[in-house]
Amino acid sequence: MPLNLTVGDGDFTPFIKYNAKAGRWYVKAEGATEEVEIINPLLAFDMEHIRTGWLFYQEGAGPQKVWDPSPTQMAPRPAGPQKWKRGFEVMVIGNAIVPGSQSKVGLREFSSTAGNVISAILRMHAEYEAGMAANAGKVPVYACTGVKPINGAYGTNYEPTFVLRSWVDRARVADFDTVVCEQPKQPANGGFDEMNPPVGDLDDFRP
Repeated sequence: MPLNLTVGDGDFTPFIKYNAKAGRWYVKAEGATEEVEIINPLLAFDMEHIRTGWLFYQEGAGPQKVWDPSPTQMAPRPAGPQKWKRGFEVMVIGNAIVPGSQSKVGLREFSSTAGNVISAILRMHAEYEAGMAANAGKVPVYACTGVKPINGAYGTNYEPTFVLRSWVDRARVADFDTVVCEQPKQPANGGFDEMNPPVGDLDDFRP
């Protein structure tokens, strides 16, 4: 009698990866086996449901995760010899076409334990909290406009630079064909990193 199992039951969310040592973003297209680089992604971040906790990455295997019970309560560090690190996981969605494919970035899981990435997420989350009352029921859309080199004891790593571009209704975040993102007020300089101008046109993002 055959086993009542299938390979891939639809419960796996593909990832988007940021390499802090190289300052580069990578994804796999649907059905692909190799990662490809994407440049300066424009992504809607589900900050309302971001999770924090302890993560352990092992070469050749998926990460192990122990999540905090709440945003204000830290889970105890897992016992054992593994080098667990504090990190986060947040779902993002983007509409750019993955290079070399016909598929969009779509829904992705974004997680990291890199200090420079966490620093960026902390600033983004604070910005989200400051604007959430005026944007009830909406999701923030951030553009990665470049990277910033950070020198440390173990060499140079790169911190992603994110700029809040808009808020879009959560109920229509996956409606790529009809929703045009609403524009937030920008500072006098337009919120651009002059050394790393954004790639693409914001009007192309229709979550």
